[in-house]
Amino acid sequence: MTQTIEFKISYDGQALQNHSMDVRDLAPSLLALGKLFDEANHILNGEKTSVKLQVRAHELGSFEILFELYQSLGNQLSHFLTSDFVISALNLKELILTGTAGVVSLFALIKKLKGKNPDKLTDLGNGMIRIETANEKIDIPLNLLRLYQDVAVRQATEEILRPLEKEGIEYFKIKEKNKIVEIIAKEELNSFITPELPDEKIVVSETEAAYSIVSLAFKEDNKWRLHDGNSTISVTISDSEFKEKVDHNVISFAKNDILRCKIKVTQWKTSAGLKTDYEVLKVIEHIPAAKQLLLFDAP
Repeated sequence: MTQTIEFKISYDGQALQNHSMDVRDLAPSLLALGKLFDEANHILNGEKTSVKLQVRAHELGSFEILFELYQSLGNQLSHFLTSDFVISALNLKELILTGTAGVVSLFALIKKLKGKNPDKLTDLGNGMIRIETANEKIDIPLNLLRLYQDVAVRQATEEILRPLEKEGIEYFKIKEKNKIVEIIAKEELNSFITPELPDEKIVVSETEAAYSIVSLAFKEDNKWRLHDGNSTISVTISDSEFKEKVDHNVISFAKNDILRCKIKVTQWKTSAGLKTDYEVLKVIEHIPAAKQLLLFDAP
């Protein structure tokens, strides 16, 4: 079973008066629009349905594009369209672009909240959530909140609006049945910048290991560089007793000196991927580099 929904978007401004647009500006935004619907469908429907976004035609005006959104279901799932099991293509379009009676769309919600987190969330039941800010209260479907909080969705909305960064392109418009239902202006672009995710701590461990010294740092916030025999790491020295000895020249260092340390390793999940921090909790032993051959065992 396939369901088809139509909608239009347009970019407007002085640079588009000849009804043409640089494909290098347009193509990434169209791909992002397709990605936005793919991601939203995956979040809300999982593997139950697939969606496909097609450009059918463009019309004169600023630069207007007509889209067809296709949603496919297996025959055994087609009856779910009228239930709560599947979010239909119509619902996806309303959630993302056009909104529906009394309920804002994703683009409208980002604009209202300026891309920030609300001050308070209240579960109203029946799949509805109340969002509160210092200035207003907005009741939205829980599914819309799920889209608002998804990083991939937010990144796609940001990419769709990228052409507005170009000189002479001032507006992004969403149309339904030739009626404008949403306008995003160039000066509102900052609201659509994807917020950075806070780093998430996933592994913390403590171990004892030996390192050779690659470079020292005597400023408070600088890190030492140590080598474990395979790779070089940057570490924070937290051993106050050891640092005091270094500051007062009680300890001196030479090439190939070794530090036996108790070290704390913390791994973080970040928006850029995995990050690892190293902290020396205690310098157990400073082993100077050998200065003479060891011919006999020490007594």
